[in-house]
Amino acid sequence: MKSIVVDDDKICGNIFKTELSKFGQCDFVDNGKTALEAYQQSIEQGAPYQLMVLDIIMPDMDGGEVLRSIRRIESEKNIWEMDRLRVVITTAYDDWYNRKIIISKLNCIYENYFIKSSDMNEFLDKVHELGFVLED
Repeated sequence: MKSIVVDDDKICGNIFKTELSKFGQCDFVDNGKTALEAYQQSIEQGAPYQLMVLDIIMPDMDGGEVLRSIRRIESEKNIWEMDRLRVVITTAYDDWYNRKIIISKLNCIYENYFIKSSDMNEFLDKVHELGFVLED
C-alpha cells in the first residue's frame, strides 16, 4: 500500500506515518498545498497513493479544500470509484458539533473519520476496514 499523511502537527503526522509504514510506503507532508502536489505527481508517475490520512483543520489550505481538489482531479481523469484515493479524515476536535460540521462540509467524500485523541488501535482498525493489510 502506498499512503500519505497530511498534518500540520509534525508529531501527530509522524505517529501516523510510523503506523502506516507497517502497511508499505508512507510519505508525510505538513500542509495541504504540498499534499495536493504530491497526489498529482503520484498520478502522473502511474503510482498513485491508495490512502491519505488528512487533517481537516490546517492553515492556508485546509483538508476540505485538499479533498475536494483531489475528487475533482479524479473526476477529470475518469478514475473509477473503486480506484480512487481512500481518505481517513483526522481532527483533534472530539465533540459532536464539530464532527457534524465536518461531515456536512465534506458531504461524505471521505471514507472514515478519526479523532486524534483516540487509541491508535482504533485508527488501525479504520485502515483495516478500508481493506488494507499489513505487509510481510
